[in-house]
Amino acid sequence: MRPARCVAFIGVVTVFALQLTTPAVAATDCGPAIDEKTFASAAQLRALNATVAGFGVRATGSPNHNRLISWLERRADRLPGVSVRSEPFAITRWQPGPGFLLSGGAVPVAGAIPYSEPGLRAGELVSLPAGTPITPGNARGKVVLRAFPALDRGYLAEPLLDRDMVDAGTAGAAGVVIAFPFPHEQVKGYWDPHLGTHYRVPGVFVGSDAAARLVPGTRTTIGVLAARVPAVTRSLVATLPGVSGERIVLDTNTDGVGWVQENGTVALLALAEHFARLPLRCRPRTIEFVFATGHLHRPAEGSEFKARALDRDYDSGSVAFAFVLEHLGTREFLPVDGSLQATGLAEFSGWFAGSPVLAGSAFTALAGRAVDRTFVLPGSDLPVPGRVPPQCSFGGIGTHFHSHLVPTMAMISGPWTLWAPAFGASAVDHERMRRQVLAAGDAITALAPVPRDEIAGPYLAQRQARAAGAPTCSHDLPPEWAPRR
Repeated sequence: MRPARCVAFIGVVTVFALQLTTPAVAATDCGPAIDEKTFASAAQLRALNATVAGFGVRATGSPNHNRLISWLERRADRLPGVSVRSEPFAITRWQPGPGFLLSGGAVPVAGAIPYSEPGLRAGELVSLPAGTPITPGNARGKVVLRAFPALDRGYLAEPLLDRDMVDAGTAGAAGVVIAFPFPHEQVKGYWDPHLGTHYRVPGVFVGSDAAARLVPGTRTTIGVLAARVPAVTRSLVATLPGVSGERIVLDTNTDGVGWVQENGTVALLALAEHFARLPLRCRPRTIEFVFATGHLHRPAEGSEFKARALDRDYDSGSVAFAFVLEHLGTREFLPVDGSLQATGLAEFSGWFAGSPVLAGSAFTALAGRAVDRTFVLPGSDLPVPGRVPPQCSFGGIGTHFHSHLVPTMAMISGPWTLWAPAFGASAVDHERMRRQVLAAGDAITALAPVPRDEIAGPYLAQRQARAAGAPTCSHDLPPEWAPRR
């Protein structure tokens, strides 16, 4: 995933052995797991998710995003014992507007490609098949038509879409049209790439029905109505004190689209409300709830900057572990006869864990809450011998913490609906989401009294190896601006 994009977690990986033991829980009257009778119901989670989705497209630093952050801030600030602070980041905001396409008549546009160049351009429409590089020789002054990459899940296309937009800009193309194999209504508002890199060429998405009207060789006008303005965005950090100042850090992002990306905000709110109700003795460690900004504008990726801070703090003993929650309760949709259709199953999900103790708590929590179609994995990329850690990617923003050698767990899925907000509430099974959040809370509860070094396991030796000069993962973030031609 380059560091922390939403990448594949189903692949050639090593799964932690099932015989891993779960850490013993200190005897208290606080209970070894969450009492589900007092936890937010599926209906309450759905109502919270409806509120989050109701803010509309939460492009980083946009008015919608700012309103969501303020709502989260008010909600967290009124919890007993919780204090909230902000971490600001300056960005050049991309405020989305509609896209336009004229090619032998008006053609319906599903949406502008995020961060594409505002403006209106025209040129001959040229179709370039998959695998054909976009160059000045085949694209200068032309509108390039590409089919959306044929991949198992849509989010896997991000590096290819990004490459096409960068190459089209340096080639001097007039614009880029990406044609989905699915109808217009299913891909309206599609949002990817989510790098936050401002491109040098306008680009639009079209559905299969609109793409059928496009004829290569036709003079085509393409346009994107959008604004680029300086802005300040912010992450929220809500701190709930425990018996010890040593921290458990829970993280998700706030910028997003639709009901799936990002509903981790709902999970963090529900967990914060649960833990805030407990007496202090039931919180052996302080818990930080990080509502991070910048995942749709990754030059200001708040989770990366938080991970850097935890990396600096870790050796002082003030950090126990991090846990990232993303894209919860998702239903599986697959291509059938030219459209995306629900299979009736849950989307596969991953629970990444970087140590045996973390993995053991994940296995136990998943079994205890009957969460199916979930893999406990040590990473989503191939291991590299001698690198620390050997596997860098945790499939999403958990990568930032794990690659900084902070003991980390991360729960994530990557459905077709991730960047397709048109599916709305149908994309999420809130009963399943509740079981996942309960499982996450159970793992946090079980790990809360476990000694820090036991939780860390191999991370301690990896940190020592890094200090001695061993190679590690890249922490580079995408550039805010694509190169000029």
